[in-house]
Amino acid sequence: MKNSLAFLVVCFCSGIVFAYLFRINFWLVYFLGFIVVAISIKLGNGSIFPLFRSSSKNRTASLVLLFISVFILGALHFKNSCVVSKSCVSRFIYYKDDTIYTLKGFINNNPVIKDSRVIFILKAEELEFNKSRYKSCGDILVYFNGAIDLSYGDELILLGNIHRPYKMFRDDISAVMHLQNNSALVRLNKNKGSLIKRLAFYLKDKIEVVFLKRLSPLAAGIVDAMVLGEKKHISPVVYDAMIKSGTVHILVVSGFNVGIVAFMSGLFFKILRIPRKPRYILVIVCLILYCFITGVSTPVVRATVMGIFFILGYFFQREPDISNSLSLAVLFILINNPKDIFSISFQLSFISVLAIVYLYPKFKSLFRIEEVKIKFLKFILEGFSVSFSAWLGTVGFIAYYFKIISPVTVLANIFIVPMATLITLSGLSMVIISMVLPWLAGPFASTNEILVITLLQANSWFINLPFAYLYL
Repeated sequence: MKNSLAFLVVCFCSGIVFAYLFRINFWLVYFLGFIVVAISIKLGNGSIFPLFRSSSKNRTASLVLLFISVFILGALHFKNSCVVSKSCVSRFIYYKDDTIYTLKGFINNNPVIKDSRVIFILKAEELEFNKSRYKSCGDILVYFNGAIDLSYGDELILLGNIHRPYKMFRDDISAVMHLQNNSALVRLNKNKGSLIKRLAFYLKDKIEVVFLKRLSPLAAGIVDAMVLGEKKHISPVVYDAMIKSGTVHILVVSGFNVGIVAFMSGLFFKILRIPRKPRYILVIVCLILYCFITGVSTPVVRATVMGIFFILGYFFQREPDISNSLSLAVLFILINNPKDIFSISFQLSFISVLAIVYLYPKFKSLFRIEEVKIKFLKFILEGFSVSFSAWLGTVGFIAYYFKIISPVTVLANIFIVPMATLITLSGLSMVIISMVLPWLAGPFASTNEILVITLLQANSWFINLPFAYLYL
């Protein structure tokens, strides 16, 4: 059956949404799943699903049962994700609690310095209060007032008050802790965490230093966002202008960034004369590392998974299928955390790609782009078709979540996206040159400055057009 994987993913997602909307009992869903499997075995004369047996007379029934089973599996997976571990820190604390806790664990992210505070996530391992000690788990959001040099993997002992997170925090945060001084934090002589994440955070810090050293604050903030996904240095005025033009997505690392990394790393390894198959494997390693450097956000994970499956298709000399790659990316993300389906990032990331995949060919045929002989006009029409497809797919979601409609997005993206691509290429090139031949980095820095200024001026021109955007 064509696009069978896509249908299965839709069923899996439908099961998650159903379990979210209707608070049904886990064991009831489990029992329904057991009944469906039992019926399938009966129809298949001992086989779970006779779907793959061409001689089966119950092929349609088996197909329906397969989709129902995947639907139930999605519902079970969501219900299971809502179960809090007995050793989770949140089970020992309350929303307001004056108890002094001693918490042991290690830093599970790259600490951020903001407003004279160090903010990090501690992966809990042990909790002590009222002279009792418990093995614990969960991610604790920690605010430390003061200056201290911390890094990913540092093992710490913290002393202070802990409270449950409020609704504004992410679902994966188990508790929040505020530390007032150095006496509430003890650093142990151990470093935990994965090697690849430690390497990723190290490279990220080195790259950010290059941006901040070589570029003006305005350009550094924008290049940092485009290359690394860090928006902490972006001016609120610039961010608001990008929202109005509907081009704020360029400040989020996504598919085209991953594509650039794949292209540049593949070209670099090809210059080194590395054979084709080892070269593909090294490109995959670079994509995974880049995914961790940029914070493992949904758009990057989606693009990385799709990129990996595309590369594997070439590796095994099979034609890549974008529908199957997209479906596998959805499964990869939702199996890790089914609640991601309700996040804005997940929805916009996949809806925009789906819209381009299915609408762009229709617009391409409608405008007869292949028949256009003038290359520049053909480029404009193709850019318009891609931009219009993505805008149609996401306009409803953007209007619902952000209360704004930006018709100018269709035109702005034709110019802004290529500019963002050039800025990303120039930024990455500047980093590589700065590490190898620092005295040659100047021209790349100047190029970045010019490109950023041009992009901002173009964005300003677009949002000043009549009916460019409308707040709801």
